[in-house]
Amino acid sequence: MAVPLSRAAETTAPVTVGKTEQVIKKDDLEVYTKVTGLSTAQDTYDIYAPFDGRVEDIMVELLSFVSVDTVLARVVSTEMAALLDSSGEDSKEQTKKRWQGIYDYHPIKPEFQGIVTNIYVEPKTKIHRGDRLFTVAKKVAIVGKNTEKLYSKLAPGMTAELFYVKDNDIKLKATLVNFMRLKESPYFNRLWLEVTALRSGIRIGEQFDGYLLVGKSENTLLVPRTALMEKSGRKYLIMEVETGLSTESQIEVLKPGTRFISFQYPKAEKAAEEKPDGKSKKNK
Repeated sequence: MAVPLSRAAETTAPVTVGKTEQVIKKDDLEVYTKVTGLSTAQDTYDIYAPFDGRVEDIMVELLSFVSVDTVLARVVSTEMAALLDSSGEDSKEQTKKRWQGIYDYHPIKPEFQGIVTNIYVEPKTKIHRGDRLFTVAKKVAIVGKNTEKLYSKLAPGMTAELFYVKDNDIKLKATLVNFMRLKESPYFNRLWLEVTALRSGIRIGEQFDGYLLVGKSENTLLVPRTALMEKSGRKYLIMEVETGLSTESQIEVLKPGTRFISFQYPKAEKAAEEKPDGKSKKNK
């Protein structure tokens, strides 16, 4: 017998109980959602000239990944620059050796590993103490959103794989650090993904697309979403149970069974329910 019920999950029209029994399946399930976003430099810091002098060589390129041992540039004092300028090409090496330890090349290195996001000087540029030479970002984040309906809950620490839309060879791994549900829809979220393995060539301010792994379960119990009814924040399933002692008014419930009965939705709303829910897949 079809029994009218209160509102089921996501429907505005009454639903009814179906007549056909179904068996609860046991299988593996992985759920992904498509994501897109723009890369942004985070926790940036500037590197300044330590004294008056000149930049002799720039040793890195824009968007290079650098560590604390990377030499970004070599600079010399004003006096050393004058000595080098007064020497001919043939005698420059001799001049360098003669004044080694007194007037020497000074390596400019970063304080922390990161990505070089700005280079403000060129070789043979005169500098003064305190001039800004480089900007380095300690972190890179992808700020974006999921582009498919997502029915599962998000949590910090979920991992994602992304690629630069203009060059698929630039691939990144990232971790979800924060998220916020968009007001206009309960299925879409603003995402903050931190790149976990920095590399050279990460384009800042460019679009990256990919997939966020929401979760996976092995050998788990599975039923269609449409088999559930939601009320007051809880989900209910009409399923078989094994019973024990009984009176006229009460019956003992021993354990759940393996069969359930789905709800029957109005056709239009059922069609909407069956649209793809992000990238989810079942491994058999």
